[in-house]
Amino acid sequence: MSASDSRSGSWVMRAILWLVALFIIITLAQKVLFRKVVEQKVNCLDRAATAQAAATPLAAVDKYAACVTFKVDKPDAKSGDLRPPRCRYAGTWAASRGNMVYHVTLEPDGRFLAEPASNTPPGATNIAGAWSLAGDAMAWVYDSGSVWPPDVNLISAATSDAFTLSEVNGTSTRYTLLDQATSAFCKP
Repeated sequence: MSASDSRSGSWVMRAILWLVALFIIITLAQKVLFRKVVEQKVNCLDRAATAQAAATPLAAVDKYAACVTFKVDKPDAKSGDLRPPRCRYAGTWAASRGNMVYHVTLEPDGRFLAEPASNTPPGATNIAGAWSLAGDAMAWVYDSGSVWPPDVNLISAATSDAFTLSEVNGTSTRYTLLDQATSAFCKP
């Protein structure tokens, strides 16, 4: 083995070690960032749950969503009314999960109504309540049943006419746009 072979071999070994070290650093940084985002969301839940009770489910979900959006997007800024815009998702959607299909109308003012589609199995009922955006997730509270804490689902695979929500139970619900909302609040 010549001296040039051993030098090129040691160079390759150093490059591999640096790549491994870089991979470890990036992985740790991602975990720290993810943990911080989760802690901020939990902090918002805690603060909203122990603060003065919201007058309506819509006020409760807006309060939570504003806190999460504010803390995740602007962690060093002062608090204020930062209600996220709903226009991107306002409209009527076909929500499909397994053999269940609902027509979900998301109003720009934060109300929603989910009605079983004609091909949904018997026993499905209407669901109504309030919704809002909470960072990279949708937060829901329902008119009947528990108002707090909100149901929070991560948004993924979003396009102009479809998106997927990751449900708390591990399943996914695919939303496909049927009709975009039109209102003075959401100007095209």
